[in-house]
Amino acid sequence: MSTEVQIAPREPRRRSGCAGVAAAAVAVIAILALVAGLMRPALFGMGEEKVQSTTIGASLSDIAELAVEEYAFSDVGKFDQAGLEVLGVHVPFTGRNFLITYDGRVTAGIKDASRIDASVDDASHQITVKLPAVEVLESHIDADSVQVYDQSMNPINQLRVQDVAGFIADRENAARDKAVAQGLLDRARSRAEELATKHVQALIDGTAEADYQVRVESAR
Repeated sequence: MSTEVQIAPREPRRRSGCAGVAAAAVAVIAILALVAGLMRPALFGMGEEKVQSTTIGASLSDIAELAVEEYAFSDVGKFDQAGLEVLGVHVPFTGRNFLITYDGRVTAGIKDASRIDASVDDASHQITVKLPAVEVLESHIDADSVQVYDQSMNPINQLRVQDVAGFIADRENAARDKAVAQGLLDRARSRAEELATKHVQALIDGTAEADYQVRVESAR
């Protein structure tokens, strides 16, 4: 008795076909990436920038400030907020921070020059000028000078406008204190007295009071 053995035919191999499709797909992706890189300025952008404002109040008023001394500064400042806490435990990578450089100035002088008073004593041939106390008139950081060197891009704890505004205000106050500590008001007082003396001397030059002594007193 004979036994027949049937062998099923093998399916044709498709590896070469799959490999070809994969290679074609890679080539297409490479071409698309190249085109995207060349056309990126046209494909990607930030859109049009618009700045709008609405006036909610405005007024005109008289001032008589006499700025006589300036303290100029250039500083590096860093804002760093630690981040989120859960049950008193700090969550890593949730902080927000920025590092900037900036320029500014602190000015000092007489806030209201209309309060300057002068009197003439013909008997003693003396002119007395009384100046109000000098004070800090302005502490200001120039917005155009601000350069950002590092800032966090944390979607969980994003930087806020209040962070920047508060930082600028704090640094302006610190600059004012530093300027005063370095003698800004003393220099402003001396400068105001010098200017007042020269101004009065120029006014009386060529007059009957040309030989009068000019005395300047500054309030403290």
